[in-house]
Amino acid sequence: MENTKKTQSDIGRRDVLKLTTAMLGYTLTAGTAAAILNGCKADTSTGWVPSFMSKDQLSLVAEVAEMIIPETDIAGAKTAMVDRYMDAMLESYSAEERKMFLDGLSLFDQKSKKLNKVSFMKADEEQRKAVLDDMVKESKNAKGPHIWNIVKEGTVSGYCKSEVGATQLLNYDPVPGPYQGCVDFSTIGKTSYI
Repeated sequence: MENTKKTQSDIGRRDVLKLTTAMLGYTLTAGTAAAILNGCKADTSTGWVPSFMSKDQLSLVAEVAEMIIPETDIAGAKTAMVDRYMDAMLESYSAEERKMFLDGLSLFDQKSKKLNKVSFMKADEEQRKAVLDDMVKESKNAKGPHIWNIVKEGTVSGYCKSEVGATQLLNYDPVPGPYQGCVDFSTIGKTSYI
C-alpha cells in the first residue's frame, strides 16, 4: 500500500491557499483565487490604462477600496493601487465572472440612488457608508458570489500583494534568517508577507 501522506515539499500553492482560508474561516471566489495563484499584481507604470474597467468603474473601485482600507498611519488602498490590481485580476476571471463583476459594480450606484438619491461617487462619506452597510447585509444572504465580497477580497488581496501592504502592513523580510518553528507572535508583531 502506497503512503498517501503529503510531505511539506508536496504541498502546493493551491493547498496552502485552501488551508489558509479554511483556518481563517474565509472563502475566496474562484476568480480571485485564480488571480492570487497566477501572481496577479498591479501595474504601477505612469502610462497605465485599464484593460477591463472603464475610468468611471475604476474610480468607483478606488473609492470603495479606500473605504475598506483607508489611509491612516499607513498608506491606504489608493496608494497601494488596489484599483489597478483589481483590473488586472479580471484577466484571471472567466468571461462570465468578468461580466458579473463589471455588471455588479452598478449595484453601488443603484443602492446609493435608492438610499441617498445621488450616485455613489456624488454621495458624501456617511451616505457611502450607508450603501456599504446595506451591501454587507445583502451579501450575507446572497446565494452566490456578491459584488461586495468580490470587491472586498480583491481589495484585501491587492493591498497585501502591493509593495505598500507588504512593507507597511505585513512583516516583509526579503532575506529571512534561519527557520524558527515556534516563534511567539509578540516577537514578530504582525503577520508575515509570503
